[in-house]
Amino acid sequence: MDIKKNVHSSSDQLRGHFLGVVYNYSAHGVQRDGEGWEESISIPLLQPNMYGMMEQWDKYLEDFSTSGAWLPHRYEDNHHNCYSYALTFINCVLMAEGRQQLDKGEFTEKYVVPRTRLASKFITLYRAIREHGFYVTDCPQQQAQPPEGGGLC
Repeated sequence: MDIKKNVHSSSDQLRGHFLGVVYNYSAHGVQRDGEGWEESISIPLLQPNMYGMMEQWDKYLEDFSTSGAWLPHRYEDNHHNCYSYALTFINCVLMAEGRQQLDKGEFTEKYVVPRTRLASKFITLYRAIREHGFYVTDCPQQQAQPPEGGGLC
């Protein structure tokens, strides 16, 4: 679970272009990577009408990431990890905006699960096309009445 900074266009994400820096937390502490995350799943948290807040979130992220809470020696696989880093940051922003914080279950169900389901469908479709190929045809003209002897299923 990592946080992407300065991504300005969701259409660029869909085309596989990566803009910005990914903040991530591991046993090495907070890392800022400009590449290597191109195949990750993006979970948008800002609504389109809130893109003006992106710079403020970037500042929050930098301040949050430099706090002593995310030093390398504090990393624990099960409790103080990349997921807790991302969720704690999100909750700090929500609190600063006077909004209700999310617990791990709510965040997972509301944001993570829908995106992973979508990614799973995409991967399944990609694999089927890669294995079987594809072709495009015109849609058959819809008939006003079923052919004689035919009926609706």
